[in-house]
Amino acid sequence: MQFDLTNDGKRRELTLRGRLTFSDHESFRKITAGMAESGANSCSINLSGLEFIDSAGLGLLLLVNEAAQENHVKVSIRGAREQVKKMLEITKFSEVIPIE
Repeated sequence: MQFDLTNDGKRRELTLRGRLTFSDHESFRKITAGMAESGANSCSINLSGLEFIDSAGLGLLLLVNEAAQENHVKVSIRGAREQVKKMLEITKFSEVIPIE
């Protein structure tokens, strides 16, 4: 998985590409650690470049959401395609994190 983090004032965007699996948990520690430092009040997770996600990857997204909530940051997901979109639908992920 590759990722980019951008801050635009009070909005943060996390763009993910490739495959999101358990092996990416170290990268996600850096992302969640930076949540408090960003000064953002919202975070959009762009999944348009993500080709695959497994159950561990879904768990990593939940960790980002949890870290965001601890810092009063609202998280949303956008751009999910194909297999990733299907996984989000099957798991009813939109009940936890809004999906645009």
